[in-house]
Amino acid sequence: MLEGKIIKFYRESKGMTQKDLGDGICSNTHLSKIERGLTEVSKELIDLLSKRLEIDLKAEIESYDKLELLLNSWHEAIILRFDSKAKLLKEQLEEIPLLHLPNLYHQYLLILSKFYLSINEADKTIPIIAEIENQLEPSPYNTNMLLHIKGILQLHKGNYNNAITILKKIDLSYYNNPEFYYHLAVAYHSIKSRTLSYYYANKALQFFTDARSFPRIIDSEMLMLIQVEQDDFYNPETTLSYKRLIEMAENYGLKHQRFNIIHNYAYYQLRHGYFTEASELFKKALESQSPLSEFYLGSLEGYLNALSQQGETSQETLLEIAKKGLKLAKKNKDKLFIHLFRLHLYKLQHSEGEYFHYLETKAYPYINETGMTLITEHYQVQLFDYYMEKGDIEKANKFAIPLVEKHRRVNMFV
Repeated sequence: MLEGKIIKFYRESKGMTQKDLGDGICSNTHLSKIERGLTEVSKELIDLLSKRLEIDLKAEIESYDKLELLLNSWHEAIILRFDSKAKLLKEQLEEIPLLHLPNLYHQYLLILSKFYLSINEADKTIPIIAEIENQLEPSPYNTNMLLHIKGILQLHKGNYNNAITILKKIDLSYYNNPEFYYHLAVAYHSIKSRTLSYYYANKALQFFTDARSFPRIIDSEMLMLIQVEQDDFYNPETTLSYKRLIEMAENYGLKHQRFNIIHNYAYYQLRHGYFTEASELFKKALESQSPLSEFYLGSLEGYLNALSQQGETSQETLLEIAKKGLKLAKKNKDKLFIHLFRLHLYKLQHSEGEYFHYLETKAYPYINETGMTLITEHYQVQLFDYYMEKGDIEKANKFAIPLVEKHRRVNMFV
C-alpha cells in the first residue's frame, strides 16, 4: 500500500519511532502493518497519522506519481541526447523528497549513472554502481539496465572487448532500450570489426529515427560512414557525406555532434595524405572544444600529427604542441594520450632508440591490452619494420605473428 510507504518514509525522515507516531492513534503493531501494506486502514486513521507527520497525503501520492513520470522522461531525454531537458529534469527530481523512497531512489541512481556517462563524467558513475549493486532489487529490467551502464563504462575506460561481452548479455525482452546497439557499434568499431559495427549502428539508427532524435541520428550515421570510408582509396562521395553531416549538425545547433564529425573528417583527410586539409579541420575542431574536454586531446594529437606530416611547421612549434598535449594528458590522467604525446616528443627530437624502447616497453603493451585494434596493428608493423632493419628476426617475428594469425584464412587452395 503506497500510503504506508509514504508514512514510513516521512516518519523515518523526521526521526520518529513507531511509538512516537502511533501514540494515542494506534498500536506499534498496527502501524507496522500499515507501513508494510499488510492491513486495510480507514481514512480517519490515515488522516490522523498524516496530521501528526504534518503532510498532505493526497498531495504526496500525486507527487509519487509525478516522480515515476519524471524518471521515465529523464531517462528518455538522456537516451535521445536532449541534454538541456535532461539537466532540467534532474533538478526537478532532486527537489522532490519522495525521490528517496527506496524503489524510486534505486531507479534514480541507475538513471543518474547514465546521466553522468552521457556528459562524460564517468568517474562519478563508479561509486554509484557500487552503491546500486549493494541495494538494487534484482528485477530483470534493473539487471539489464545495470549491464548497459557497465558496458558504457567499459567503453569510457577503453576496455572494448569487455564492453562487448557485457552489452551482448542485454535482453531486450526485459529492457526495451535499443540504444545499447549504438554502444555495441562503438565497441566493435574500436576493435576494427567494421561489419558488426555497421550492423549495430544501423539498428541504432532505426531506433533513433523512429524516436526523431536528430543528435543520435547524426551519431549513428557518422559511425556507419566511418565503417564505409575505411577503404584505402579516397572517395569524393565520402567527403560529401561528411559535409552533409556537418551542415545537419550546424542547422540543428548540435555543437558536440559537429565537433565529432569535423574530428573524424580530419582523420579521414589525414589517412589519405591530405595533411593541409587535415590540419585545418583539426584546428577547427580544437577551437570548438575546451582544453578540459576529454575530446580535446584526440584532436590536438591529430593536429600535431597532420602538421608533422605536412612538414611546413617549425620544430619549435611542434615541440610546444607535443609538450602541451603531454601536460594536459597527465592532468586528465589519460594513459593513451600520455603515451602518444611522449612518442611524438621522441620522434620530434629524433631519438629513434628512445622512441622504440618506449613504444615496445610502455606504449604498445598498454594499447594492446586495452583492445584498440587499429592502433595496435599500426605499432606492430612499426616494431616489425624496426627490428627487421636491425636484423633482429626473432624480435621482428614477435610482432609479425599476431598479425599473421589474425589474418590467417582457411582456404581450399592447392
